[in-house]
Amino acid sequence: METNKKGAKLAIVVIIAYLLIPLAMTLIYSLFEEWIDVLPKRFTLTAYMEIFSDPVFWLSVGRTVLISIVPILLCTIIVLLAMYVTYIYKPEWDKYVQILCTIPYAVQGVILPICVLSLYTSVPKPFNNRIFLLISTYMIVILPYIYQGIRNNLHGIGANKLIEAAQMLGASKFYAFFHVVVPNIMNGVTVSIMLAMAIVFGDFVIVNTLAGGHFQTAQMYLYDVMKKSGQRTCAVIVVLFVVTLLISACAFFIQRKKERGTENGVH
Repeated sequence: METNKKGAKLAIVVIIAYLLIPLAMTLIYSLFEEWIDVLPKRFTLTAYMEIFSDPVFWLSVGRTVLISIVPILLCTIIVLLAMYVTYIYKPEWDKYVQILCTIPYAVQGVILPICVLSLYTSVPKPFNNRIFLLISTYMIVILPYIYQGIRNNLHGIGANKLIEAAQMLGASKFYAFFHVVVPNIMNGVTVSIMLAMAIVFGDFVIVNTLAGGHFQTAQMYLYDVMKKSGQRTCAVIVVLFVVTLLISACAFFIQRKKERGTENGVH
C-alpha cells in the first residue's frame, strides 16, 4: 500500500513537471535578450519593465478579469436556479435541460459571435450593446462546463436524499437546496468556475469579433505585442498566467475559509 502511494505521488510530480516545462521555457526566454544557442544570453528585465509601465496592459487585464467574472457569476446563478426547478419540481425536464446546455459545444469558435452579430446588431438597446453581447455570448460558451460540473456534483452527493432529510427537519424546499445542497457542492462549483474562467480568459476570437478595438482585452494586447517583440510576448504570457493563478488561489482560499467557518459552527 505504501509503495502504491509513493508511486502515485511520483507520477503526479512527473506530470506536473511535464506540464510546467512550456511555462518554464517561456519564463526563461522572457528574461534574456536572445536564445539562439544552447543557453540564453544577456539577462534582462526590460520586457517586464515595459509591460508593467504600460497603462494599456493593465487596462486590458482589468477588462479581461471583468469580462470573465460577470458572465461566470450570472451563468452559475441561472444554472443553479434551473437545477433547483428540475430537481425539486420537474425532474422529467432534466434530460431536456441537459440537451439545451450541451448545444454550445457544437457552436463555438467564430460561428457563434458572427451569428450573434447578425441577429442582434439591429435590435434596440441595450441588446445591441457590444459589451452586453460579449457577456451574453460568454455565458453561452461556458454554459456546458458550468452545468455539467454542477450536475455531476449534485448526483455525486445524492442531492435528493439531502433535500428529503432537510424537509423532514422542517426546512422548505428552497432553503434545503440553497442552504444544504449548494454548500456541499461548492468545491465542484469552484472547479467549474475556474475552468470557465480559463476559457474566457484565454479567448481571442469572440472578443475580437464582437468588440474589436473598442474593448481591448489581455488576449488582444498579447496579439498586438506578438508582432513587435518575442521577449515581451513571453513576459505577457507569464504575467497572465500569474494573474489567472492568483484569481484561482483567491477563489479556493475563500472557499476553504467558508468550509472552516461551517465546520467551526457545527462543532
